[in-house]
Amino acid sequence: ASGMAEPPRGKVYQLWFDDHGTMRSAGLMDPGRKSQAVLMEGAVDGAAGVGITVEPAGGSPQPTTTPIALMTMPA
Repeated sequence: ASGMAEPPRGKVYQLWFDDHGTMRSAGLMDPGRKSQAVLMEGAVDGAAGVGITVEPAGGSPQPTTTPIALMTMPA
């Protein structure tokens, strides 16, 4: 996730596993880090893809915005 702009004030980038249409939180990106290499939290089992959304500071239990990135995982 290199080159991403800082999220808007009071917001954070949140990572998600896409379990075939159901999004499951995989952690938050720290905008203060120099590198955005992030170890996602949780089991990858069953995930069809991963996504990034802009969420309120502290994150959200479910996405509140359309993903700004959504990538499928190889089968």
